[in-house]
Amino acid sequence: MTAAGHILIVDDDAPFIRIYREIFERDGLLVTAAHTPAEAASALGSAGSEFDVVLLDQRLQGPGGSDTGLDLIEQVGRLAPFAKTIVVTGYATPSAIERALALGAYDYLVKNGAFEALLRAKVRNAIEVTSARRQIALQEAGVIGTLRATWTQVRTERDRNRKGKLLEELVKLLFQATPGFGRVTTRLDNGIEEIDIKIDNRSDDPTWKDEGPYLLGECKNWSSPCGANEVRSFRAKFTTKYNRVRTGFLFAPGGFTREVHEDIRSNKAGTILIIPVDADDLERWIAADDRLAVLRELHERAVFDLQR
Repeated sequence: MTAAGHILIVDDDAPFIRIYREIFERDGLLVTAAHTPAEAASALGSAGSEFDVVLLDQRLQGPGGSDTGLDLIEQVGRLAPFAKTIVVTGYATPSAIERALALGAYDYLVKNGAFEALLRAKVRNAIEVTSARRQIALQEAGVIGTLRATWTQVRTERDRNRKGKLLEELVKLLFQATPGFGRVTTRLDNGIEEIDIKIDNRSDDPTWKDEGPYLLGECKNWSSPCGANEVRSFRAKFTTKYNRVRTGFLFAPGGFTREVHEDIRSNKAGTILIIPVDADDLERWIAADDRLAVLRELHERAVFDLQR
């Protein structure tokens, strides 16, 4: 399973495939391309369960061709059980849209002036849906194996953008596997700033129930330690939330510099609590039978400035 989002693009237009790659690889997503129905069928047959989204061109034989792309929708449903199909076209007609949705397409997108913004939003929403479906499957198949597989990817991935996205996905899975936490949103962008992770706090645990409705997470999947500038930048994001958010996790598998801990100590009189989480902490959280207990320990360590 590909944890950070895997997209299958089915389009006979090579320049458009290049555009797709630039957009999604910049967001840390994995892209597989197919130029023909036969290539698409082969990709679905060999790796269907890995795909989260299938971007399907309505016409795979050029502008004058028939709606051959729509013929693949049912095949996607059979071979890619988690994937959501988004039909993309420059030739939308009411009948084609109606047929696509009737066949099981998740959404429909017309190539127009706002194409990239709409595309990214629709794909992001589709991945949220498939992520939730995968989480249900995880509960049945065993959470620990998937968490460990994702953790291995976090540590071994070399692409900078994908490293960050994988760490975000790991943290999302961990919170979803910890009782008391609701929806977890990654890369929340309000046009002014981007929040790596927003966690809906629905816990009735004494440690967490008074920490506010939302928790924030910041991910720094670097080989070198995270520094004090990143802590200060993260803290600044709390000052624009109407005092409704005051607790956050700073995730850094590469560890933290001494200046990070000094900066956190120097702000103990404030209302913002930043909880540093390194590789050892992530290992304990992944392996724990009681994941909520690990979060309590991390909270206590941060509040009382305890040494591990």
